[in-house]
Amino acid sequence: MLSNKPLDQFKEIPEIDRQRIVEFNQESFDQLLTFVDIVPDNAFDLGFIQSNFAKDRDAIIQALINHPDCQDMQFEIWDFPDPEMRFLMDEILKVLPTVKVQPDKKLIFMVRGVENAIGMTGEYPPMLVDFNWVRDAYPVKVPHLMLFCLPDYAITRVANFAPDFWAWNSGTFVFKTPANTRDDAISQTLDASKGISNCEVPEKQERIDLLTRLLMEYTPSNGRDETHEDLKTRIRVLNDLAIAHRSRSEYKTAKYYLKQALDLAKDDENLAELKANSLHELAIVERNLGEIGKAITLEQQAMEIFERIGDIKMTTATLHNLAGIYANRGDVEKAIAFYQQSLELKEKIGNVQGKAATLHQLAGIYANRGDVEKAIAFYQQSLEIYEKIGNLQGKAASFAMLGQLLADEKGDFDSALNYLQQSLEILQHLRSPDAETVKRIIAMVQAEAGL
Repeated sequence: MLSNKPLDQFKEIPEIDRQRIVEFNQESFDQLLTFVDIVPDNAFDLGFIQSNFAKDRDAIIQALINHPDCQDMQFEIWDFPDPEMRFLMDEILKVLPTVKVQPDKKLIFMVRGVENAIGMTGEYPPMLVDFNWVRDAYPVKVPHLMLFCLPDYAITRVANFAPDFWAWNSGTFVFKTPANTRDDAISQTLDASKGISNCEVPEKQERIDLLTRLLMEYTPSNGRDETHEDLKTRIRVLNDLAIAHRSRSEYKTAKYYLKQALDLAKDDENLAELKANSLHELAIVERNLGEIGKAITLEQQAMEIFERIGDIKMTTATLHNLAGIYANRGDVEKAIAFYQQSLELKEKIGNVQGKAATLHQLAGIYANRGDVEKAIAFYQQSLEIYEKIGNLQGKAASFAMLGQLLADEKGDFDSALNYLQQSLEILQHLRSPDAETVKRIIAMVQAEAGL
């Protein structure tokens, strides 16, 4: 997919931000200015602008376009964001005829977004293979200066996997990231109030993109020393990336990031909390991959660390997860024991949201065992908490489970339909896809009741 946007459609970067990135990289910017000036018009040449964050990249582009020395130049900015793109030249040839060339101005093409197709891992991305195959077509088909705007990892991969195309390169202009850009990215990701797994799809993808760029920033390169705080930030980024990909059921990718985090944490006691978080997340991933034995071992390792450092909140989380694992294995007694331990700790620290979730899970276990009265009591306790704290999703789930239980085990169809209807109304208000499931359950209960 190709997007060719006029300059006035791009988000304007404030003047102060443009000045900051230029002043922080004055030498690189001056070299870029010289480069675009000396390259002849109507002659192919290739350059790379290295910048890890989109905001900084766009600030550089706008500073270049607005510079007095560039007023006799026509900049065409193209976006190629499709991660499945293979043939860049084909996409360029689709849009090239639409370019309205301004007389007496040097034409310069700036290419953004191809890092998505280049990718961060794996050998010989198809697009880079094609770069090599068609490289001799560029001077013929695009007889102008082309500037690729890419993060550092993508430029490295072009050099490694498209060496023939890379040989055309006449200049690479490295722009370092100002501290305020990194701080902004951290505030929007690691320090955000909303967890990444709770984000909607577009917001989640934006967070993943920022986290990926933060990972580049905090991965040592060019001999730069890594401080202990940098290392902690890198591990936090890896953990958040893993959580994001796990929430999209991309378990192998999540595991890839968590393995890196654990390799970095090793046995450093100063990194014990981060290591335990990684072990806990990896246990969840292994559970989803069907590796139950590994999941139990990892969760127990995480719990030992959390108990040692006195992190009660995360200890309850590991107990809750272990209980779920044993419940899935059919080891009901162990599951109940772990849920009870988790419940006691949650009560101790006043984690009412977690308490409701554990009560809900215990209710399900007792329902499966046929202990209907206990199941109903636990569901009602969880429902009471969800109502107090205003958790609509939790209320809907408890209403639905109570309704099914009363219909299936008690034959109390009136009460069951009352609960199910309340669940449906909440889910419809939330526009939850679970509303359709509850509708089907209501229809079955009505049919069973002869209504």
